[in-house]
Amino acid sequence: MASQLFMIPCPIAEHEHVNLPLYVISQIHQIDHFIVERAKTARRFLKSLDHPTPLPDIHIEEMDKHNAYAADEVLKKWNSEGHQIGVISEAGCPGIADPGSKLVAMAHEMGMKVIPLVGPSSILLALMASGMNGQQFTFHGYLPNKNNGLAKKLKSLEKKAIQDKSAELFIETPYRNKAMLEEIIKSCHSNTKVCIALDITGENEYIKTMSVQSWKKQKDIFSEKRPAIFIIGY
Repeated sequence: MASQLFMIPCPIAEHEHVNLPLYVISQIHQIDHFIVERAKTARRFLKSLDHPTPLPDIHIEEMDKHNAYAADEVLKKWNSEGHQIGVISEAGCPGIADPGSKLVAMAHEMGMKVIPLVGPSSILLALMASGMNGQQFTFHGYLPNKNNGLAKKLKSLEKKAIQDKSAELFIETPYRNKAMLEEIIKSCHSNTKVCIALDITGENEYIKTMSVQSWKKQKDIFSEKRPAIFIIGY
């Protein structure tokens, strides 16, 4: 059988109950070669799915952020040997806001079939629950945070959201979330709508869409470091 590359979603929140379709779990059980963002997280995930292969016998290769070439070489080798290969991100869907996309590009160049499996995506789940435009949206990843670059970018996203009636999504590292909200309040118009989604699928999930004016009274939502999705919309 020719090698195939399976894009495998994993839990988003730290204590999230793994809730994947049975056919996805069945497919994962048939794979014992994985390229992952973090080996420890991947092993814990595979164990939670009762993978039939003993963990020591599962082949796991980490994607080195500083040496993407290493994972490419492993992919070439496993492909030549005819293995079915899974890609697992640190959280959520691989290939979206993580280094797995470069691996997928390599797989396409090699003529491999790439198969995305169904699972949680914090970006899409946040958009679904935001009440903003799900037909016209852009995910911007991390915004610039040096000098006045962030303020300029926020104003640019706000202008685009108003003109196009679009949803503009971005993320930030948990320890800078509070500063991000403060900059949004400082830079955007008081009636601009902002959705903040925290701990999606987790025990303390929080998703709220309000005006900038209303968010001025809610700064304490970042009293703890929590993963967040921000959306500026119309």
